[in-house]
Amino acid sequence: MNIGVVGVNHNLAPINVREAVSFTDTKKIEDMNETTNNADKKNIEDMNETTNNTDKKNIEDMNETTNNTNKKNVEDITERKKTGKKLKLSNRAYNIIRYVALVCAAAVLIYASYSLTDSYLNYKEDEAKYAEINKMFTQKTENKKTKTKKNKSEYSSSLTTWVWNYKAMLQYNDEARGYIKLDGTRIQYPIVEHSDNDFYLKKGSDKISNGAGAIFLDYRTAGLDGKMCILYGHNMLDGSMFKGLMSFRESKFAKAHQIFDIYVGYKHYLYYVFSTFTAKDNNEDVYKYGFDDDVAFQKWINLVAGKSSQKFDYGIPGVDDKIIMCSTCVDDYGNRQIVCMYRGEEVVD
Repeated sequence: MNIGVVGVNHNLAPINVREAVSFTDTKKIEDMNETTNNADKKNIEDMNETTNNTDKKNIEDMNETTNNTNKKNVEDITERKKTGKKLKLSNRAYNIIRYVALVCAAAVLIYASYSLTDSYLNYKEDEAKYAEINKMFTQKTENKKTKTKKNKSEYSSSLTTWVWNYKAMLQYNDEARGYIKLDGTRIQYPIVEHSDNDFYLKKGSDKISNGAGAIFLDYRTAGLDGKMCILYGHNMLDGSMFKGLMSFRESKFAKAHQIFDIYVGYKHYLYYVFSTFTAKDNNEDVYKYGFDDDVAFQKWINLVAGKSSQKFDYGIPGVDDKIIMCSTCVDDYGNRQIVCMYRGEEVVD
């Protein structure tokens, strides 16, 4: 029977199964291998791409760093070159400035030395000139012979006296108006007057150019015989001219020097100081060149007397007195030292 035959043939099914299994496993293995290969390939490609990208990025970073470093180095070198140039220029400029400063300092020193030397020589020349003028008025008088007690021998002595000679003064300078003296000081000068106040600012009493100038009358006033006149003189560093007026700021000096000897024309008068003070040169209440009447004159007298910084022993003058106001510069700002005096007794020499 066919049924028996079919049931007995047992080997046919296992063979087919094994073939089916083998085929399936092989397919799976191939698929796995393919998947693995694909995965590995993809991984390798990704790794290569990542590596390449990383290397590329590193290379780019290294190149950028190198470029930045090189650029910075170039900039540093350029800056150092510029700084070096600036330093060279600064050093050169410094040397030039120092040289110019030294030259200027040397020029100033030379000029100052020249000025001081010139001033000193002028001072000495002025001193010699006024010493010669004083000799014009110096006379020797001999005393009678006198016997000594010890040996009974005779001797004669001579005295040197100062005698005013207006005629001789006019021969020296035809613009001479008199003479002013203050014992114990260097104030011993001719009084001169010109048609303006500029002439004797830079000329001596001999009319020769001189930085010390002269003692001169203000041409706008009434002169030495008028109610009031003004005398000007420089305040010289060497103590000459009207420098002595500055000493009236000291009480001890003012107390010891209250009387001037003023020679007016051929006559000799004592003048008594009644006021000394400082005022501005543009003070119109002090610097007067005339008065409308005695009331105005007395008002001015009271004004200048009230300004005095010192006390004097000879009182205050009246409208019948003749007054001299002496003025000298204190500084370059218009301040003036003033000494006012009035005429007293005439002295017969």
